[in-house]
Amino acid sequence: MALLHNYVNQQTIASYFARSHLNNGILLGGNNQQILARAELRASQLEQPKSRVLATQLASIVKSCWQLSGDEFLGFTEHKVKVGMFNLLAERLIICKTLDDVFIHTAAFYNLTGDQLQFEINKKGALVSVSLNANFKSDSENHTPNSLLSELLLLVCHRFASWLVGQVIPLSVVQVQHAKPAHHEEYRLMYPCLCTYQSDNNALLFDAKYLNLPVVQNQEELLGYIEQIPLQWFKKQSYYDTCSAQVLRLLENVTWGDKSNLETVAAELNMTSRTLRRKLIAEGSRFQQLKDNVKRDKAISLFEQPNLTLADISVALGFTELATFSRAFKHWTGVSPSTYRNCR
Repeated sequence: MALLHNYVNQQTIASYFARSHLNNGILLGGNNQQILARAELRASQLEQPKSRVLATQLASIVKSCWQLSGDEFLGFTEHKVKVGMFNLLAERLIICKTLDDVFIHTAAFYNLTGDQLQFEINKKGALVSVSLNANFKSDSENHTPNSLLSELLLLVCHRFASWLVGQVIPLSVVQVQHAKPAHHEEYRLMYPCLCTYQSDNNALLFDAKYLNLPVVQNQEELLGYIEQIPLQWFKKQSYYDTCSAQVLRLLENVTWGDKSNLETVAAELNMTSRTLRRKLIAEGSRFQQLKDNVKRDKAISLFEQPNLTLADISVALGFTELATFSRAFKHWTGVSPSTYRNCR
């Protein structure tokens, strides 16, 4: 399968986010078909609860919502946060010396620019808590869950701060005010740590020592970053401090078969399979689930190559029979490979 070497890994994202942002875009006055067309999506792709979308597709839908609302907070708060405010904040943060300065300046920025977001930093012993609580408007006609904005704000805060210091900030806990959602499994990709629900705040908690990390990016690099938002926020990050991430990186680059089993991956990481299994469980992961996620995402990306048959893709992913691949894919996404591919 020489064509498989042309594959570039693209982590997929739960279609819940695409559906929810799309629904919000319609409430903002957008045209369903136009938003989908810009995102290179079909409505049928979002019909199955377990379907997946690419980061570029979700980014396109969010950009459409920005254009429709003129609001970086997507119409969720009483008053708009005009599109371009993040860029203005980023230009201030890029000249900060440390991560501590970044959060102090961010809090001051939102305190000056309105009451749409309460941004607070609290240090409690060895931990620091960065809370982001939006002042949501009361709108009985808007059926889009407020958690959609909270999830986005937490994601942006963590990923942009990590980009500024040139390394992913290890999180200890993420707190959210909403109840545990049906798509909670996706949180392990968004925030690789323990998540607590129905909390008093939406907050990121991490070791206070990371506040001393220096800002390593410059204004020229910031221009390139801004050109790619919101895609930058939805693209996969490498969490080098977790065992799950190390397993994912190995699985993304193996030839499927004997080299992708638990024992072989454990040996690559210089540990026993029992130790690897124990570490993954401690992080809320399972080896087979990680392996299935990588195969699912590779299959979805390979569907984009029309010259590959389903049999080709099945073999490339290590399945000996097409029927076995079909059953596995339906378990992962809720539909057969042929149905999923025909929806694209």
